[in-house]
Amino acid sequence: MFSNPIVRKFIPVGVLIILIFLFIVCTKRIDPGYAGIEVDLYGGNKGVQSYALRTGMVFFNPLITNIVTYPVFVQTAIWTRSRDEGRTTNEEITFNSKEGLVISGDVNLSYQLDEKLVPNFYVKFRQDNLDHFTHGIMRNLTRDAFNEEAVNYSVEELYGIKKEVFLTKVKERVNSNIQNYGIKIEQFGFVGALRIPENVINALNAKIEATQNAIRAENVLRQTEAEAQQQISRAKGAAEANRLLTSSISQQLIEWRRLEINEKALNKWNGSVPTVFSGASGNNMILQLPGLAGK
Repeated sequence: MFSNPIVRKFIPVGVLIILIFLFIVCTKRIDPGYAGIEVDLYGGNKGVQSYALRTGMVFFNPLITNIVTYPVFVQTAIWTRSRDEGRTTNEEITFNSKEGLVISGDVNLSYQLDEKLVPNFYVKFRQDNLDHFTHGIMRNLTRDAFNEEAVNYSVEELYGIKKEVFLTKVKERVNSNIQNYGIKIEQFGFVGALRIPENVINALNAKIEATQNAIRAENVLRQTEAEAQQQISRAKGAAEANRLLTSSISQQLIEWRRLEINEKALNKWNGSVPTVFSGASGNNMILQLPGLAGK
């Protein structure tokens, strides 16, 4: 059949080319950090296999199956009004407070796919491009969670003490909707401050300042009351001490004290007597003691 030497010469080359072609077409490499699933295109098993493929080279029949790969490392998304984040459209998240006030903000989140649940993700969302999923389905789910949760909070609470509680509730709501499909939000929060009408912000800041001033005034009042109480306590202590001292003084104690003073004076006397004595009161006569004047 292949008597022609030229044909016999090129048969091995042709077979090799076919083998190389089949290898390229029927294999796919799944790199580390990615998970692949085998999707059935025809027949009774049309859909997806119920397991995630391992990393490495995977052989499949491209006529009836396809291999879809997903990154299973952390994905990050920023939805912001600013065009500096690489997006061409305004992706800020807007929601309404309990009063119906429209609030907007930039949101940052990171999420990760569970390798074991990648088939569930594909069956649910039919997305083989995570970027489209992130800025499409994921953003819509997050926006809906913000609106469903924000109606439970006033603008003052969202602007102040309950903002973190609000974010936690929104995160829990989103996770509850996607966790069965192998998605888990790792980090979630606002980028910068919420955007609220300026007149509302001014009113909130004025209220906060008034509250802080009232707290400072109350602290000063408490300090003044404490100092006054201390002074009263010291005055009562001093009065009690004086009362006890007065009640303890007696005639015997006065006499004993006088004798003690005289005794100290005698102990200091050197034995000499005065050389001059003055007369009685009203008498200006001065006497010189004999025998001592020349000494």
